[in-house]
Amino acid sequence: MTQPFALKKLSFLFVCLFGFTLLFSACDDDEDGPPPRPTDNLLDVIADTEGLESLDTLVGLLGSEFNNRLTATEFTVFAPNNEAFRKLLSSLGYQSLGELRSDVLSDIIFYHIVANTYLQANELDSTLTTLGISQIEFEREGDSTRINPDSQPDRTVVVSSLPSSNAMVHVTNEVLLSPDGLANLAPYFGSVAGITSTLGDVINAQNLDGGISTINNIFNAANLLNTLGGSSTYTVLAPINSAFDDFFLTSVENRTQTANYHILEGNVDLTTAGRTISTLGGQTLYVTNNASGTYLNGRVAVDFGYTADNGRVVHMGEVLKPAAPLNEMVNYIDALSNSTFTIFKKALAAAPIEVAANSTIFMPTDAAFEAAGIITTIDSVEAETARIDPTVLASILQKHVVTDGILFSPDFVAGTLNTLNGSITVTIGENGAVTLNDNNPATETNAGLAFPANNLVENGIVIHVVNQVLLP
Repeated sequence: MTQPFALKKLSFLFVCLFGFTLLFSACDDDEDGPPPRPTDNLLDVIADTEGLESLDTLVGLLGSEFNNRLTATEFTVFAPNNEAFRKLLSSLGYQSLGELRSDVLSDIIFYHIVANTYLQANELDSTLTTLGISQIEFEREGDSTRINPDSQPDRTVVVSSLPSSNAMVHVTNEVLLSPDGLANLAPYFGSVAGITSTLGDVINAQNLDGGISTINNIFNAANLLNTLGGSSTYTVLAPINSAFDDFFLTSVENRTQTANYHILEGNVDLTTAGRTISTLGGQTLYVTNNASGTYLNGRVAVDFGYTADNGRVVHMGEVLKPAAPLNEMVNYIDALSNSTFTIFKKALAAAPIEVAANSTIFMPTDAAFEAAGIITTIDSVEAETARIDPTVLASILQKHVVTDGILFSPDFVAGTLNTLNGSITVTIGENGAVTLNDNNPATETNAGLAFPANNLVENGIVIHVVNQVLLP
């Protein structure tokens, strides 16, 4: 009985030695170069990989000439899975890829292919140019690869490095959309909810650079995406993501109010709209159309033509803030601005003034009051009434209230404006800068509009920051 045991031990040792020989041989092969590529080409891998049936259909729709091109050279390919295409088609309001024009299909596939490369997942750490001559960006974090992290933050590689004879394939969880591809897809969006949910790419026009995923998330949190995806017609005002950098959503109520403030009922052409329009929440927005463009409450609005069966999406350069009481708006500006407005607030407390609806207020900074010498007479809340004549103070404040209506910065034109205490003269510079002269021969003060302007106060009042005090 012992001999067979000895033979087994010898057999085991032989197997171990043979295994080590194979291991070292494999290591030598690695040192000599990468492992040999499969014999199947890119089209074979797409056709044979479970979960890529929709992509295989898309490639087939593009015809034999394009198919031959996909086997002629090396590529790195990003392959949306079936669920990715399902979500895209759902947002467009279609059932199949065959319902899209051939040029749209080409735009989609071209943005997923990088020519003359054969890149593993760990090599996707820079910016590459696709067949569509659009750039695609990558961000590596551990073993995870994010695609277009700034403009399409939900796009990731879910299966990496599927090799073929002429291409390296990486499966993605979403369809990637280039700016040009989005422009061609616009007529196909079935609802404005589909547009806001899909339109995450960078828009390059009139300084509106950035996707609109933030406002879409706000709509979603406010349970409004179902509304925007319904049969009723809406116009969505979509601030770009960077516009929210200095905007605070402080509560659920504030979030819902902000969401409602960026939705208009009906398919509204802002270029032909009147002076005022109503939001879904019943608030009033003020429209300005001039040679420079279209503005809502003084904020630039650009219609890129993203229309749907139930409305349109208009891009905004800034977030629209709902109207608030004067003291709340002053505090809001104080929190965001590099300037402070303590003296203005103290002056209002010491000499209250009546501001009628549809007026415009100019609010000087503390530095402006200091330059005018008023800081020497208002140095504490307790001493205000005793050390300064409220009548004089009221006279100064009245010079800062325009009675010619509500004026956002794009509404100013060269000429004269009436205030509660005399007139001021408006000058428009070559770059569009607004300058105000108080028409006081003793001072000839020129005040300029400063950040942040165009803040709406309750009762149809707008408040602007100025860098000089206007003296009566």
